[in-house]
Amino acid sequence: MQTTLDSVLTKKYLIATVIGIIAINLITNTISKDLAILTGNLSYIPLAGLFLVLSILLAFRFGLGGTHGLAWVSFAGYAISWFIAEMLWINEELVLHEDPYPSIADIFYVMGYPFLLMFFIAYLQPVRAAITKKAIAISCTISIGVLMPSLYFALGNPSDQGTLATVLGAVYPAFDSLVIIPALIGVVLFFKGQVNLMWTLVCIGIICLFAADTIFLIGQLDDSYYTGSPVEMLFHLNYVFLSFGVYSNLVLFKKEKNSHQMNTP
Repeated sequence: MQTTLDSVLTKKYLIATVIGIIAINLITNTISKDLAILTGNLSYIPLAGLFLVLSILLAFRFGLGGTHGLAWVSFAGYAISWFIAEMLWINEELVLHEDPYPSIADIFYVMGYPFLLMFFIAYLQPVRAAITKKAIAISCTISIGVLMPSLYFALGNPSDQGTLATVLGAVYPAFDSLVIIPALIGVVLFFKGQVNLMWTLVCIGIICLFAADTIFLIGQLDDSYYTGSPVEMLFHLNYVFLSFGVYSNLVLFKKEKNSHQMNTP
């Protein structure tokens, strides 16, 4: 487990990063929409890039052995898919000056969800005995409660952008509703003392993604969304929480390895 000092430092830098993300978004939106769009797009390069590097490092550390190995390899697959998607989105909007939604980027966004589901399934296996029916029921209720109105808005109000946008408007909420269930269960387990800070940060990151996707799709329907808008903070914070979670696990893995080597004759 993390030491008290590690936990304090992680929280300290995490809070500072969250405040920085929020401040940059609010300041750029106050100055101009164009600056917010530019900053919102370019922010994904370091945020998604760092998340990608950390996820691949952790996948290599664990390898393919055991459920945790499978979990982190799946997580790396999610990081790779979404990094490619973010770069394609940036290229569409800043280089080609095309509307990035819908676009080829959505192929890689959608591809990332199965990897994310495999990660949750594999990682929850060792603690499945601690998962209560009540926690599952509450998580499912929240998931369905958000999914139904999202599908109603998407399918009941066809997008002016065509059939593909309408289909994606249903696909994203469906996948989000699946991944939010284990994410909420993970938060419940944290408060019960069953999982560590790393797992909770990953779950909070997915909850941020769930909220951001929901607001994004509504914004697409009424044409109020733009890259760099205030809702973008949630997408950025998704990467922040995920990165801190992965980094926390890298530090923990290194300490456990060093401890094992010291105790080995």
